[in-house]
Amino acid sequence: MAPCEYCEIQERKEGIIFQDDDIVIAVKDKVITPGQMTVFPKEHFTILEQVPENIFVKCAVMANKVSIAAFECLGAQGTNLLVRNGLGAWQNVPHFSIEIIPRTEKDNLNLQWQGKPLAEDETETTLKVIKDQLESFSKEETEKKEEKKKSTENTDEAAKPKGENYLLKSLKRIP
Repeated sequence: MAPCEYCEIQERKEGIIFQDDDIVIAVKDKVITPGQMTVFPKEHFTILEQVPENIFVKCAVMANKVSIAAFECLGAQGTNLLVRNGLGAWQNVPHFSIEIIPRTEKDNLNLQWQGKPLAEDETETTLKVIKDQLESFSKEETEKKEEKKKSTENTDEAAKPKGENYLLKSLKRIP
């Protein structure tokens, strides 16, 4: 298997315009438009589903800042933010990333595709399956929050002193 292009960028330290403990922003050797930059986690995660939420949020925030810079510094009239997530999405580097592609009105780059109507049963089935999955995720998040709350409450209870509190007792005696 060929080495990961993004992991190699980190090793060579070439094309990096920003990095911290978690993420890298780099310019690759081959770009679609001038000024195209890539935001990716330092740790190797192949697809979005593997990326921890805090790292994904950091990537998204920095992609937004890179997009703002493209408008302000490069004169972009727009930007496309692109995530190729898996082979079916034409992901050609097996490392999660967000591509920021600066755009101008006459750059002749065509990233548009034609939508196609779905049969009514396909739409209904898709909506039901996705809705059920999202409800499952929501239920899991609620359960996690409740467990965390219980854990915090138990910790708070354990931290409370047993019996009378001498500090409160002494405050009551102050004239």
